Order: sequence, then structure tokens, then C-alpha cells
Amino acid sequence: MRVYGGAKTLAVAVVSAGVLLVGLALWIRGRGWHSAPRSEGSQPMATASPNEAELSPSRLDFQRALEALDALLEALDEGDWAQARERFAEFEQIVRTLPAPDLEHPEMSFALMDFFHLYRVQLERALLTEDATGAIFACNQLGDIMWDLRAQFERAPVPELGRLHYLGRDLRYWSEVGDEKMVRLRALGVEKTWSDVRPIIAASGEKALISRFDELLERLHTARTMEDYRAIALMLEEAIHQLEAQFAREREPR
Repeated sequence: MRVYGGAKTLAVAVVSAGVLLVGLALWIRGRGWHSAPRSEGSQPMATASPNEAELSPSRLDFQRALEALDALLEALDEGDWAQARERFAEFEQIVRTLPAPDLEHPEMSFALMDFFHLYRVQLERALLTEDATGAIFACNQLGDIMWDLRAQFERAPVPELGRLHYLGRDLRYWSEVGDEKMVRLRALGVEKTWSDVRPIIAASGEKALISRFDELLERLHTARTMEDYRAIALMLEEAIHQLEAQFAREREPR
């Protein structure tokens, strides 16, 4: 009797499950959750969400974001806080659609985006309190992150140039703060990055730029005071801007 009762119960359960499945299928069909019919030769329907185009990294203007940060740093150098805050608002507007790292954007690092948000908040607070040192530091870190994202998404032809840009700015920052250990680390970073960039510059035939950079690196080797490092860092920034301008000209359509 036990076995029969168990079999009867099982049969009832199976029938009930079948009824539920049929009912679910009819409900889904009524809701329209089924594949749309396609004519012969037609393309599959896109599965992207409506906001995907808006969040696409290709829609971000990394160059404009970097220019806004450069303008912000220039305003800080001049002590123009109103202009610095205006440039920050412009930067915020440009990067407002920055996508989050997920399955759609696996090339984006969670840690990198955590640092991006950290330094963005730090920069905003430093601008509100008119903390020049904190604002310069946070702005420089954001610039480095934006260069890194630009290299990932736009496949920048010379990603090392962004690293050189950051190191030159950071060298000046630490020389102004007076941190000798960080100054020496940044000087070594400039030297290593230049060794990667130099062959690319040489291939373009820019001998004057190479000679200028080699000369500045020699001066870095012989520098002993923070004043020396600060002066060299300023000249390095100017030379890096010349490199950026040269590559920008080479990328222009002829």
C-alpha cells in the first residue's frame, strides 16, 4: 500500500508540474517573450540595451578630458580657483558616461576605477577648501588614470607618452613638496619610460627633440637639490608637450 500510495503521489506531482509548465509557456507567449520571426537573410536582432550606446567608451572624448585637467592645473598654478572649479565641472561633464567595469567592459579594472572615484572626490574637496597641494596631487593622478583608459579604449599609438606626461608632472609635484625619495623614484621612472619612447621618436626623425630630452635626463642625473629637480621638471613638461604636439601632427590626415 505504501508503494502504491507513493507512486500515486508521484504521478499527481508529475501531472501538476506538466500543467504548470504549459501554463507558464502560454503566459510567456502572451507576454511576447519569444523570438521575433526573421525573414530569410535578415540579420539577428540586437541584444544590446538601449543605454549601451550612451555608455560606450568610444563616445568618451579622452583628449578633451585630459585637456580639461591640464587647464585645471594651469589655473591652480596661477591661483585662479574660480577657473579651476570651472575646468573641474567641464571634466565632470565629459566623463559622466564613463562605463563601469563589468562583463560588457572587462578591460576596465575595478581597482583603477576605484582610484578614479577616490581622486575625483579628493579633487572636488580640495577645490572647495582651496587646498592647492591636494588639488594638484589629485588632478595629476586623475590625468594618469585617463591616459591609461585612453590607451585601453582608443589603442593610443604611443601609450608611453601618457606615462611620460604623468611622471613629468609628478616629478614637479614631489620636488615642490620636498620629498627626495619620491623625486628619485619619479626621475627613474622618467628615464625608463624615455628609453621606451626614444626609439619611436628616432624613427620619426625628430633629432632635436631627442637631443633635448637626453640633455634633460643628464641634468636629472646630476641634480642634487629640490630646486634643481623643480627647474628640470618644468623643462621636462615643456619638452613632453612638444612631443605630444609632434605626434598630434603626425596623426593629422594629409
